Amino acid sequence: MTTDLLSLQKTINAASKRIEEAYHRAARAAGLSDSAFDILYALHVAGEGCSQRQLCELCFTRKQTVNSAIKRLQQNGTVRVEAGPGRATHIFLTAQGRELVNNRVIPIIDAETTALSSLSPQQRTALSAGLPRYADALVEALDATGGRR
Repeated sequence: MTTDLLSLQKTINAASKRIEEAYHRAARAAGLSDSAFDILYALHVAGEGCSQRQLCELCFTRKQTVNSAIKRLQQNGTVRVEAGPGRATHIFLTAQGRELVNNRVIPIIDAETTALSSLSPQQRTALSAGLPRYADALVEALDATGGRR
């Protein structure tokens, strides 16, 4: 592997870890666990209601983790759970949940937008083209090593 690729790998890994830690701190500052934050963020982005399966996909989180977080959010009145078609379960924000999203999640989305606006249009284009391609290639390579769930 070339020095350039190793250097790029190190830079990407460091940036990824810094971003992950920043989201963790933001969730804690909002008084939320990481999984609860991810679920509220996903419910906001998805619009009105979302199946538990969709939440797992949007949050890139295992079903058990999402289920546990939903139970806690339901107990504290942040979400309500309704039966969907078949065995599907749909999760909706309550009025309290919408207020929490407005006060704690939307400011983080605004921070994301501010950070993206600090990039030039060319940098945003390169990021939006390169990052998903890199993620797909990395997932494929990691899955090939036996890391597939």
